[in-house]
Amino acid sequence: MENNKKVKNDITTPSISGPIGLKWDSKNYSCSYDSLLVILYDIWKENPDEWTENFKSINETYMKNLASGFKQVFEGNKSLENVRNTHRQTLNNISLEKFPMGKNNASVAELAFELLKSNDENAISQISCSQCDYTVIDYLDQLGYIFDIGNYKVSSTEKWSRKLKEPSTERCNECFSKLGYELQYKEKPKLVILEYPFSNIETSHTLKLNINGQINILSLRGIVYHGENHFSSKIISSEGKVWYHDGIETGKISIEDGNLLNMTSNDLKVC
Repeated sequence: MENNKKVKNDITTPSISGPIGLKWDSKNYSCSYDSLLVILYDIWKENPDEWTENFKSINETYMKNLASGFKQVFEGNKSLENVRNTHRQTLNNISLEKFPMGKNNASVAELAFELLKSNDENAISQISCSQCDYTVIDYLDQLGYIFDIGNYKVSSTEKWSRKLKEPSTERCNECFSKLGYELQYKEKPKLVILEYPFSNIETSHTLKLNINGQINILSLRGIVYHGENHFSSKIISSEGKVWYHDGIETGKISIEDGNLLNMTSNDLKVC
């Protein structure tokens, strides 16, 4: 998730037990890559076998190779910086404009969209009537893993998920009520990334998705912050521990920054 960056003045003592960090590349500005990859690596390392399969299920173009690189880091055969640089070069070969080298930052949103893009028909699209259960159409569709929700009129990220069901301009043939358009995943997604820079949307601790009539919960695992042409991030463990990472300031380590249970949405606006 991406938000606006505000830097706190108080920084606690670094902990060697925290998530691995990425040292910023001052020659080829790398903070957009650093801020996203440290979050993805921390998620992957909690269960390497399971998350390798999860990454592969998203796509084999980038995520399969990213999991392979993470494994080499985990086994001590490669640095995370090396994995970053390899993938950055691959992306640069695809688009010099979107993924530049030198003292030019890539957009974290563009980076995430490219890394996690999928062509699989992983969703079901349906137009139906909530009044009489009349269904007009039900078909397979594509639903990505990256969403720009900045223009949605919602107060929080959790409430955004309800907007996957929206009114249609059509009327029901049976009762003439307005039909609803609903798009939902066929299965619980492994990852969802939301972008909402320069908005007042609150960052919820969980995201609730309705899949086949069942509520599936995704936990907040990281936030990317942007300000003054620089990206930094918060890494959040499955237990709720929060860590601060900035490739310039903290380099190859992260700094403990509290527990998610004790943090409000306002706390999460501050990096």
